[in-house]
Amino acid sequence: MTVRRQFKSNWPLYAVWVTIFISTVAITCFYGSESSSFYGIAETREIVANFESAVEIKRIGVTEGQSVEAGVLMVELNSPELMLKINHISHQLDQLRAQKGVDKSEVLSRLRQLKAEKAARENEIENQISQLENQYRINQSLLSGLKSIPSGLGEESHATNSPMALKIKNLKKELSLSVHPLMIQIELLQKTLASLEDPVKIQVERLEEELSLLQEENSKLNIYAQISGIIGSVNFKPGEKVSPFSPILTLHTKTPSLIKGYIYENAYSGIAMGESVTVSSLALSDHSISGCVVGIGGRIVEYPVRLRKHPDMQVWGREVVIKIPGNNPFILGEKVLITSSVEGTGFADKMKRLFFPSESMADVNPTGQAMVETSTVRSVVPLETGEIEASAMLYLEDIDRYMLLSDDTPGNAPLVFLMNSDGIVTKETTISGLDAIKDMESVAQGEPGILYIASSLNTGNHGKINPLGNRLVAVQRQGERFSLLGMVDLYSLLKARAEQERGADWAEFVLGGMAERSLDLEGMFYKEGALFLGFKAPSLNAHSVIIKISDIDSAMGGQGLKAHQTSIWQRVNLTCADTPTTERISDLLYVEGILYITGTPLVKKGGSRSGSLWALDAQTGIAKRLVSFKALQPEGIAAGKEKQTLMLCFDQGRNEDSKLSVVKVNQ
Repeated sequence: MTVRRQFKSNWPLYAVWVTIFISTVAITCFYGSESSSFYGIAETREIVANFESAVEIKRIGVTEGQSVEAGVLMVELNSPELMLKINHISHQLDQLRAQKGVDKSEVLSRLRQLKAEKAARENEIENQISQLENQYRINQSLLSGLKSIPSGLGEESHATNSPMALKIKNLKKELSLSVHPLMIQIELLQKTLASLEDPVKIQVERLEEELSLLQEENSKLNIYAQISGIIGSVNFKPGEKVSPFSPILTLHTKTPSLIKGYIYENAYSGIAMGESVTVSSLALSDHSISGCVVGIGGRIVEYPVRLRKHPDMQVWGREVVIKIPGNNPFILGEKVLITSSVEGTGFADKMKRLFFPSESMADVNPTGQAMVETSTVRSVVPLETGEIEASAMLYLEDIDRYMLLSDDTPGNAPLVFLMNSDGIVTKETTISGLDAIKDMESVAQGEPGILYIASSLNTGNHGKINPLGNRLVAVQRQGERFSLLGMVDLYSLLKARAEQERGADWAEFVLGGMAERSLDLEGMFYKEGALFLGFKAPSLNAHSVIIKISDIDSAMGGQGLKAHQTSIWQRVNLTCADTPTTERISDLLYVEGILYITGTPLVKKGGSRSGSLWALDAQTGIAKRLVSFKALQPEGIAAGKEKQTLMLCFDQGRNEDSKLSVVKVNQ
C-alpha cells in the first residue's frame, strides 16, 4: 500500500520522465533520418572558354541556352597585341635576313676585288719576268756563239753580273712582296665571312621559333566546343575587349552529371566514400536514380541559402559530391533529396549512437611523430578521357594547376591532364613533338620551364621490351603548352654504361634488374643538375634504391653517360614494426630539403591495395612513416602553393576513378 501511495503521489514526476524519454527517442529518430537523408542541387561539369592573353571579340556564333555539338565554332577572337608581336618579329627577321645579305654581299664584293687585284698584279709581274727570261735566253745563245769568249766562262760571268738577270731576280721579289699583303687581306675577309654566318643564324633561328609559337597561339583564337552540350552564359559582345583568363562563355552538358549535397555537421559520419545513394526529385516523386559518393568535403562550410529551412538562420555542414549517370531525369539546378543506404539506421542503432557515440574511422590513419592533417579522399573528375590511371603529379604554380599523368592513355598518346585543387580536370593537352610514350610513371621539375618525364622501364607481363616504355623526355613548358626538347632511351643508356662499369654497385643493380626483367622506375626528382631515379624493383636487401645521374642534360644531349656519372644515392627501407610488409618506392618528392616518398607493397594479396607516405631523415637515412592508407594505393605526390601541403593521387585501376587526398605535414 505504501508503494502504491508513493507512486500515486509521484506520478507527475514519472510522467515527466516518460515524456522526456519519448521526446529523446523522437529527436534521435528525427536526427537519425536527418543523417541518412539530406538535400542537394543537381549540377553539371562546366567548361569555361577563355584566353590567356588580352583579346577582342570578333564574332560570337552561339547564344545562351543554345544546344551545340562537339567541334562547333563558338567564338572568333582577335588579338591586336598578338598580331603586333607577330608583325614585329617578322619585321626583325626580314631585317636580319636583309642585313645578313647586305653584309655578306659587301664582304664577297671586296673579296672578289682583292682576288682580281692579286691576279692582275701576278699576271703583270709574271709577264715582265717571262719577257726578260726570254731575252736572257737569247743573249745566252748569242754569247755561246762568240769564239773570242772562252766556253763556260762567258755564261757564268753573264749570269752573275748581267743587269737583266738582276732585274729578273728583283721582279720575283717584287711579286712576292706585292702579293703577300693581298693574300693576308683575302684570308681576313674569308674569316669574316665565316664568322658572319653564326650569330645571325642563331638570331634568325630563335626568332623563327618564337614566331612559330606565336602563330600557333594565333591559330587558337577560334574557340570550338569541346563537348556536346548547352551554352550556359555568354559574357561579352562582338567588339568588346577581354582581359586575360576572363570567362568569355560557359558550356555545360545537357543533363546534370553530379549532385552537390550538404550534410549536417553533427551527422557527417553517416556517409562514406564510394557509398551508393538514392537521388530523388522533390517535384516529381517518381523521378529517382542511384548515384555514388565520389567526394566528401574536408571542411565545414555554410549551407547555401536555397537549402536552408530558414533562410535567415545559418546552418553548417560538409559538402558531398555524388556522381550520377548521364541519362538522368533531372534538370540543371534542380533541388533533390539524397537518401543514404548506410547500415545502422534502425531504432536500436540510433539509440546506441545516442548513448554510445563514436567517430567513424577514416580510410586514412595518421601515424608517427610528425603532425599530420589528412583530408577526406575524393575522386578525380575527368574531362574527356575517362579512364585516368593516375601515376604522377606536379604542381604548376604559375597557372595554379596540378599536372597529372596517367600510366595508360589511348593509343599511348603523350597526354597531360591539368587539374585544379578540387580534383577536376580542366584541360587535356599533348606534348607537341612527341609521337607516343608508354607507361608514364614519374615527372620532375628541372630548371624553370623544363620538365622531365620518364617511363617505368618495365618489360611488362609478356617480358618484352617496348621502346615506347623506355623513354626519358625533356619537355619545355610555357603556360599550358608542352613541347618536346629532347628524348633518350633510358633503358639502353643505363645498360650501355652499366656494362662498361661492371662491378660498381649501381651497375650490378641495374644489370641484375634487367636480367630478371624486374626493373621498375616509379619516382623521380631533380636537384642541382642531377636527376634522381627511384626504383620500385628490384631491391637490395629489402631496400628500395635511388640512383643519381649527374649532369643529366649532357646525357639528354646525345652524349650518353660518362664514367662515374651514375651512382647509388640512397638505399631506403620502407618498413615499420607495426606492419611487417615492406613497401617499395612509388613516387618521390624533394621539397625544402625534405624527401617525401610514397610507398606500396610489391605484392598485393588478394588484390587489396594499401600504401604509405614517408619522410626520409637526411642525416640518418632512415625513412619515417607519416600516413598509412587502407584500400588505397598512392602513386603520385606533389607539393601545392604551401610547400607543406601535399597532394597525393591513388591509382585504383581501370574500373574505378583515381582518388586524391591532401596531407598537411608539420615536421
